Amino acid sequence: MQYIKAKFPNSTRSYVYRTEDNVKAGDTVVNAKGAKLTVTDETVDMKWVETYGADKMAVVKKYEESEGCA
Repeated sequence: MQYIKAKFPNSTRSYVYRTEDNVKAGDTVVNAKGAKLTVTDETVDMKWVETYGADKMAVVKKYEESEGCA
């Protein structure tokens, strides 16, 4: 499990998420509601994660474009 910062399109603020996928800055991820976010290259403050609670962090997955869609 890794912790990343990602932001919504048209947003300037980044939020912390956790993911099991291998992602890097610029990748697109999706949250549980299906909203797309862009991974940023900001570092995650692990003290903040520990204080907030790692189990409370929203989980995102790497966005995989469907090959059959046009």
